Amino acid sequence: MRRTEPPSDQMALPGLDPKGEQRMRDARRWVHAHPEAFGWYKDNARRECARTHDGKASPNRCIYGMRIRFGIELPNHFAPYLARIAMEQDPSIRMRISRSDADLHTTARLR
Repeated sequence: MRRTEPPSDQMALPGLDPKGEQRMRDARRWVHAHPEAFGWYKDNARRECARTHDGKASPNRCIYGMRIRFGIELPNHFAPYLARIAMEQDPSIRMRISRSDADLHTTARLR
């Protein structure tokens, strides 16, 4: 099995990653516009963290549950961004995620 380097936890300079930067901006706007749904997302992530063997939640499972519960449409590419926003807002939340361009636009630490 190939070992990958740990994330650097270093944020990107604005303008160097326009796609990731725009997606994070869109995800943050969505979170701001849907506080009840995102609150449910974080509650669901906390519950999942408490009951899984590795203490981590699945971002996709949290999004699917939120879609069903609130009847909302949300693009799949929001998954890594919403996971990192949740981890920024509540450091007790740990998500089962791998490195992505979302890492460059967050203060969340991957553990």
